[in-house]
Amino acid sequence: MSKWAEYTFHWDDAPLDISPLFADEIPAGKHGFLKTEKESFTFEDGTKGKFWGVLINSAACFPEHSAADKVARRLAKFGVNMVRLHQFDAEWATPNIFQFSKGTLLESTRRLDPESLDRFDYLIHALEKEGIYIFMDLLVYRTFKEKDELENVYALSPNGAKPYSCFVPEIIELQKEYAGQLLGHTNPYTGKSLADDPGMALVAVTNENDMFNQPFPVTAEPYRTILLNKFRTWAKTHAPETEVPEDYSFDFRSREPDETILRFYHDVQKEYYDTMFAYLRSIGVKVPITGNTWSRGLTLVSALQDTDFTCSNVYWDLWRDTGHNKDLLKERREVFGMVPSKVRMENKPLVISEWDMVWPNEWRAESPLLVSSMGAFQGWSGMNLHTYRYRSSPAECMGGTVLGGIGYRKNFETFMDPAKFGLFYAASLMFRRGDVAQARETRVIALEEKDVFNPVHGMANHNMPNIESMLNCEKHRTEIRLPGSPVPDDAIGPDDPGPAAADEKEVLSDTQELYRNWERGTGWIDTARSKSVFGTFRPGEKIPLKGAEFTFNGGFATVTLSSLSGEDLKEARLILITAVGRADNSGAVYNPSHTERISMGHGPVIFEVIEGKIRMESSVPSMKLWSIDPDGAYTGEVPSTFKDGFREFVLGETYPSIYYLLSI
Repeated sequence: MSKWAEYTFHWDDAPLDISPLFADEIPAGKHGFLKTEKESFTFEDGTKGKFWGVLINSAACFPEHSAADKVARRLAKFGVNMVRLHQFDAEWATPNIFQFSKGTLLESTRRLDPESLDRFDYLIHALEKEGIYIFMDLLVYRTFKEKDELENVYALSPNGAKPYSCFVPEIIELQKEYAGQLLGHTNPYTGKSLADDPGMALVAVTNENDMFNQPFPVTAEPYRTILLNKFRTWAKTHAPETEVPEDYSFDFRSREPDETILRFYHDVQKEYYDTMFAYLRSIGVKVPITGNTWSRGLTLVSALQDTDFTCSNVYWDLWRDTGHNKDLLKERREVFGMVPSKVRMENKPLVISEWDMVWPNEWRAESPLLVSSMGAFQGWSGMNLHTYRYRSSPAECMGGTVLGGIGYRKNFETFMDPAKFGLFYAASLMFRRGDVAQARETRVIALEEKDVFNPVHGMANHNMPNIESMLNCEKHRTEIRLPGSPVPDDAIGPDDPGPAAADEKEVLSDTQELYRNWERGTGWIDTARSKSVFGTFRPGEKIPLKGAEFTFNGGFATVTLSSLSGEDLKEARLILITAVGRADNSGAVYNPSHTERISMGHGPVIFEVIEGKIRMESSVPSMKLWSIDPDGAYTGEVPSTFKDGFREFVLGETYPSIYYLLSI
């Protein structure tokens, strides 16, 4: 029978602090403004920009000043150097950028609430002080109001007026006005506007908002007529063979428009990005800008080709109250690499704007390791977990001031989750420090016009068997080339099947550092400074890596060795061992297959103790192994032996924890 124990993270502190390993990056902005350089980000002084981050959502963007300082310090301690501020324009959130508290009617969104703005400004100051860069969304959930002077305003979607906000001139002008207010005012705590602040790293014009992927059809007048007239004008130049009679009644609700309309949508979308880009540059924004925080569909990707970078949102098992509880490691396709590989363009950085494998999926502890190793292997520039927090109150929602410790409350919140946030130390080092090497070879997928403007696939992610076979993104670096770009002789098309695995059960990266066996549901990461094994293991199963061997008592586990003293693990004088598997609320109840949640349970959060033996090569004989509690204190020494250049110890029997320090 498995053994469970409590591990309650503090909302305002961390058990360990790895921020000194990145001291040369503190404070944010010390290396100048961020810029793009081919497929990467660099700062003005030539320092490469790589970001391991989280999202802070809605009301959590407006904490009290004292809470902002503590949250920023905690994030830095866990290895975070980017925060994407998200959903702060949402009316359903309290506070939001337009209204600090409910109770009075909000009649206009053309004014930023002074108290909200003060807290927002201070949070940015607190984050930057700790070396954490800002990724800013401009239009997410803004609900336009009657005094915003828009016709038929209540017919517009409350979620950013999607997709009307991409083509209606009056709504675009309101977006410009808002961007000027938000990015142009002087932050009293930094002494700079965001437009002139090198601590601001990235800007996105809008979030998940385009002409191709919206559930909100263009039916509201006078906006449908505006789009129709825009189409008539466009067609005279771009589709003169298309007859558009005065009573032309194209159904803008169609999910599969013909190629002509798809090309029209493409140009509408690109015009929107060009307009907003020009305005943002005119008010002094210097850092890289993208148009959208997803790239769903090849037509949208084409419309984004003139932006500074592209984004991808990647999720696995978006569990609400019921779900599938699938184990990603056992999938024949590779999800975290597959989707971004469809939008990664030549000479353009790619940022994972959102990723998650949400609670209560039992196997979610796999995800930080898969995401960080895949991002490093592919050479992506940033990875952002959705999400850290939704609410701003420290006492109620930011952590363990509740008697017995706080539990899970929202599927996406991670600040208290040992199974995801608990792996941030290891994952950050793999990605930011470059422990995992970039792929040696690149596979190029060449697109033709028929692929980009395919009436079936242009509105969603195009079916690319060579990517979905997974070997191209787990074995090699992958990118797409749009029509008109030069392509190498060995480029393949999007529908080519690509190479097949010899035995159809496993894949090894071309660097020999990453491995996954989907038949057994196991994987490993094997580098000089980081080693990790993860998956579901048989009792007594041994996993040999270079200079280390892991033997498990059975069950689901992730175990990672991370050098904290800078040397390779063999010579390291301080090593963090992270051992995490399943975690949940106390008293949580599910159906037998764990696909339906019957009761959420309550705090404190508990974890399943990982039991197993580690044998690792070491040139440092005088070391002791300590169990670490949530306060960062030693709870006890775990017995270990050293003989013939190898150290051996057993986890889980004595002083079980999710963190252990092996130290001189």
